Amino acid sequence: WSQLTNIRTGTTNGGRSLSCGSFGQMKGKNCITPPQGGFTLKNVVPYCDGISMFTPRVIVSFASITILASIGFASGLGPADGFTIFTIESYQANNTDCTGRIAVGGPATYNNFGVGSDLINSDGTRDDLIVAGSLSWNNGQSFNGNVQVTGSANMNNVGMPNGIVGSSVSIDFEDAERDLQELSDALFLETANGSVSNSWGQLNMTGTDPDMNIFYLSQSDLNPLWGMSITVPQGSSVLVNVNHHAMQLNNFQPVLNGCDASDVLFNFPIANSVQMNSIGWQGTILAPSANIQFNNGQIDGALVCRTIQGNGESHHAPFDGELPTDEVEDDDCNDGEDDDDYSGCECCCHDDHDGDDDEESDESDDEDVDEEDSDDDEDDDDDENNGSNGNGGGDDDDDDDEDDDDDDGHQDEDRNFDGGHDDDCECDCDCNLPTGIAMYD
Repeated sequence: WSQLTNIRTGTTNGGRSLSCGSFGQMKGKNCITPPQGGFTLKNVVPYCDGISMFTPRVIVSFASITILASIGFASGLGPADGFTIFTIESYQANNTDCTGRIAVGGPATYNNFGVGSDLINSDGTRDDLIVAGSLSWNNGQSFNGNVQVTGSANMNNVGMPNGIVGSSVSIDFEDAERDLQELSDALFLETANGSVSNSWGQLNMTGTDPDMNIFYLSQSDLNPLWGMSITVPQGSSVLVNVNHHAMQLNNFQPVLNGCDASDVLFNFPIANSVQMNSIGWQGTILAPSANIQFNNGQIDGALVCRTIQGNGESHHAPFDGELPTDEVEDDDCNDGEDDDDYSGCECCCHDDHDGDDDEESDESDDEDVDEEDSDDDEDDDDDENNGSNGNGGGDDDDDDDEDDDDDDGHQDEDRNFDGGHDDDCECDCDCNLPTGIAMYD
């Protein structure tokens, strides 16, 4: 926190920057000094030098400052979402196949290899093998899509019945590496809510949450390891965080109860080596820094890692469950059941509640002046309505004195932030991000 920098307030078109040398002391150009009563920054992203902040929503309270930091990740596995194989660097495979899509951030070497047999025919509209490097492929077939290669493509006796070979690769693998490692680290910080036991090498994980079950595995939980089972409520998602640098997964097949392989994500944030031998794996493995040696087995799921080598077979069942880091609509957006919340996501900053000067808004203002006030100098009806409700029928310049009495979650409408609405306001829910108070830099 001592190095918290570059919080930007105001609007997307401008604003003031904050730089914190230490709490209680704001320094730097155009910085803001906290008033005695404190202030609140909402929906801002801190960029920290040397500090990792990954929790999607962190509320930190101090004596005079409260900062709500929202860091969002794309849903699912981000750049690797939907791929059966995604490597930051190379992928080498012999006498096997991957039935889904493949993205390789370096050279790819295949012998007797098939791609995409479980996918529908794209008629050349989908890239099923993407290689940001050279490709050497002897004997095989890309069944239902294109092959894109940025380097040299040496393909001998390779069938392409429903696609072409091109050189267009849109994935930035350096960005993907960073994003996937940050996602892996963020997931690892999630609090476990399931129980774990190891009985003579049989690892049992049991969860009761109907939506998301999170397990934490230490090195001692994995030694020895001869079998594995996961039991959760039907249809729930599973996240297994593994705290181990080197994994040995040999001679067993996980048993899943209440979930499918596509509902399970194994997260290896610190692993640099994963060996899979004679195994029938169930679930997706996210190991952005790991080199995976995969022989004499199969996986129903996906592999997201640094490199892969071996003859292991990959069946297309990528993770499609929910993750704590997914960007979703805010739960605060309701059906208007609470008196303080508007219907659905229209909690504020919408046409029905921003003090419009049309006749319908004037009638609404007359019915509920306590919820919103208008400061339109040209609206004579507002003067009469405000006067009849005890707010005074005089000049609209007096509205400034009344703004402080507005409902919680609404700011002074006279402040000009040039945001997405004529009268910006601060919302209690997140459905109107970014707000006029503070927004993403």
